[in-house]
Amino acid sequence: MKVTIKTGLLVMVILIFVLTSCNLPRPNPTTIIPQTGGTEQVEITDAPLIQETSALNLPTETAVPETIVQTEAPLPTETQQPIIHSTYPGDPAWSPDQITTDCNTGVRMPTGSTQVIISGCDYWNREMIERPADSATGTYVPALDIIWSQAGKLEPWIFLKINLNNFAQAPADFKAGFELDHDLDSRGEFLVTTNLPASTTWSTDGVQVWQDTNQDNGGTTAFRYDQNTGDGYETMLFDSGIGADADLAWSRISPKNENIIEIAFKANVLPNQKVFGWWPWVGLQPLTADMFELVDRADETQTWNVDNSCSWIFGTKPKKNQLLNLCSVVEPTATPEPVIPNGSTCVVRKCPGFLQYFDIDSCSCKGFIIFIPTNTPYILY
Repeated sequence: MKVTIKTGLLVMVILIFVLTSCNLPRPNPTTIIPQTGGTEQVEITDAPLIQETSALNLPTETAVPETIVQTEAPLPTETQQPIIHSTYPGDPAWSPDQITTDCNTGVRMPTGSTQVIISGCDYWNREMIERPADSATGTYVPALDIIWSQAGKLEPWIFLKINLNNFAQAPADFKAGFELDHDLDSRGEFLVTTNLPASTTWSTDGVQVWQDTNQDNGGTTAFRYDQNTGDGYETMLFDSGIGADADLAWSRISPKNENIIEIAFKANVLPNQKVFGWWPWVGLQPLTADMFELVDRADETQTWNVDNSCSWIFGTKPKKNQLLNLCSVVEPTATPEPVIPNGSTCVVRKCPGFLQYFDIDSCSCKGFIIFIPTNTPYILY
């Protein structure tokens, strides 16, 4: 009985010791603990303690660097490809019956003169403009004074040229051109212009071709001051080699005459390239494609440095009043037929001699009598 009680007490003591030992401070790995029953010291290695970390002492998150969105650098603009030409105008061909003339203002206004431009060639209300000066009493500009113009054709080209009074000192903003009327309604459908040509070599630089696609050029009545509010030649077909055809139009200073500007353009630009009206213009840069017709959208009292000419018709003999601004057409006087006397059987024939004529009365050829102013008259038969 005593043994049982002692045994129970011993178990309880051991249990209490074990339970309380759980709350004792645990040694760190290097603590040396003496072992009962011997003098040997044993080093206890234990797993390192995992210490709870206070939320206050949490290390701050490493900031994620902001992602910078790299925008693509703009692509470089496409380098303009050089314009490659395959067809050049070559030597022009000119038609002797395709010439228009214009007033030569320089005859009465020498270079540098300051006098009123004399009327007689300038009719604003009919768009016959002769104003190669910077004001009504301004300085005359010979390079803006058209003397005559001419047209010609050599497939595939149509050639146009303007002869100016003196082109040696042309203004840098010089502009010249031709209006083209393919349906002969006195309204231009196409406009070919050139800036100041650089040399006697054909070039497309500064050359433009325009079209009036909405047919509002000229207003109610072509070549009349009727305040048209249209947009002139509004469609650009060609600009210095840029267009559907890089060879469409060219210009140069004539290698034969330094006062002549030559323009060449492909004939196929015109719906009717066999018969068409044409007339020239010269002026300064404000004379742009949208300004036509000039009389409808410019102030007469403020418009100077401009010259144009009457129109002509290519491909056929012009008839009087066929175009509203047509140059004068001289109708040849019909040669009267020789009258044969009643009952005469004489047959008129051509005389073989250069200085002979057929005489109806004698029904024979006779010679002209020519008197040479000498002491002795000679009669040639």
